[in-house]
Amino acid sequence: MSRVEGNCARLEQNFEKLIINRSKFCGFDEYLTENPDFKFPKITEDLLEPDTQCFISIPGMFGGFAYYLEEMGDKFVLYAEQSSRMNHDSNDYLYFEITESGGRILKSKEREMVRKKFCELAKKAHEKHLQKLKAMRESERAI
Repeated sequence: MSRVEGNCARLEQNFEKLIINRSKFCGFDEYLTENPDFKFPKITEDLLEPDTQCFISIPGMFGGFAYYLEEMGDKFVLYAEQSSRMNHDSNDYLYFEITESGGRILKSKEREMVRKKFCELAKKAHEKHLQKLKAMRESERAI
């Protein structure tokens, strides 16, 4: 296992622990007992591609976790946003930093910086989606 794979494997394990701990309120830990084949996210170098953000939906939460990966020197850091449709606005969302040694909730300036990054990624994903729709419509007209 390479250094990168080892780092990503530890991030993956720590992210899984964070998801389970942060989702107990909605019975997700019980869901896992009944559904042990639930697929948690795979954290790989592919997440380092520009403007890459992923999302995992959590049964019972009415939401889940968006996440992206950054390279910081010789290590990787995973950032996660916990959200639910039950939240009134993004001020209710929680933001986390996951490293090889564990995860922590972000507060104040760190939270705001990561919140802005998630907003930028969501905006870019929306623009990309609109471009695909436009291209589909134009190709349909050409037929």
